[in-house]
Amino acid sequence: MSHEHQKKLPNMDSIIENMEKEVSDLTEIIDSDPNDSSAYSRRGLLLGQLVRPKDAIDDFTKAITINPEDSNIFYNRGMAYIHVKQLSLAIDDFTQSATLDPANVDAISNAAMAHYESRHYDAAIRESNRAISIDNKRSLPYAVRALSRAALDEEELSLEDLATAVKYGFDAHTLGMLIKQARRKRGEN
Repeated sequence: MSHEHQKKLPNMDSIIENMEKEVSDLTEIIDSDPNDSSAYSRRGLLLGQLVRPKDAIDDFTKAITINPEDSNIFYNRGMAYIHVKQLSLAIDDFTQSATLDPANVDAISNAAMAHYESRHYDAAIRESNRAISIDNKRSLPYAVRALSRAALDEEELSLEDLATAVKYGFDAHTLGMLIKQARRKRGEN
């Protein structure tokens, strides 16, 4: 790697150091006001970015206790649960996020993906359909539906969804590999 190219790369140590400083600052805010749900939520996001998902889950849980009407906190905790492979808890949080904000396509799409990963293919298709009914130009729900249909041996429908997912920006190579994996899983059942 050239010296010139190295100068253009971000200094990851500096970025992590700044994030850790923000965590420390938010801890001081929380210590001075333990009912600041926003501080818990912001610190949870940083902890997630620092790949400390269990600590992030703890902060999101505290934020939810203080402010149970914030759909974003449920969504973010759901993402942290995905990271630690607690799919049923992730689904619960994505569902609650979408209950609080029925237009939250990201929460619905991620619930669909968690259902797919849990091999609940019909539920994954149902949630994908729900997301598509809200915004039919997002790639993830089509991709999840393609994967679920491949797992259910609905090849023609799977290929249609694959094409639509790619049309709206999902990487064709990645989705193709995931479809092959879904077919292999189907063969294992």
